[in-house]
Amino acid sequence: MNGKWGHPSWSADSRTIVETAFRLFDSNDGSSKRLPELPTPRGDHPSMSPDGKLIVTDSTTDALGDKGNEWSVLVSDSRGTHHVIIQTFDNSRGATSWRKSHPHPVFSADGKRIYFNVSSGMWTQLFVAEIAEPKT
Repeated sequence: MNGKWGHPSWSADSRTIVETAFRLFDSNDGSSKRLPELPTPRGDHPSMSPDGKLIVTDSTTDALGDKGNEWSVLVSDSRGTHHVIIQTFDNSRGATSWRKSHPHPVFSADGKRIYFNVSSGMWTQLFVAEIAEPKT
């Protein structure tokens, strides 16, 4: 039990819950841990890759040490030791609604792509980032 959930998502192991600010919860015993050496995103919507090796999330850029009027999508390893920002953009436009559109990045079922929303123009668009094959 967590008294305040943000945007939880299940990992592929059907046991771990990935939560905002790079926190992992064990659904069997309720323990949690914050992944070390990672920034503390704000407004984030995390999702773990199908193989459990990567976590993608979004954040306002002010939480990442940049201008506060943009958003970024970042990917980290699930050990919490490395991360990379894969896209930064103005997200203040796009489709209008009573509820703002957030990037909400997620992995494809095969783990080879990341899908996320970008509202930088007149319409909200779906962006796709491809995961590079590891170099040997």
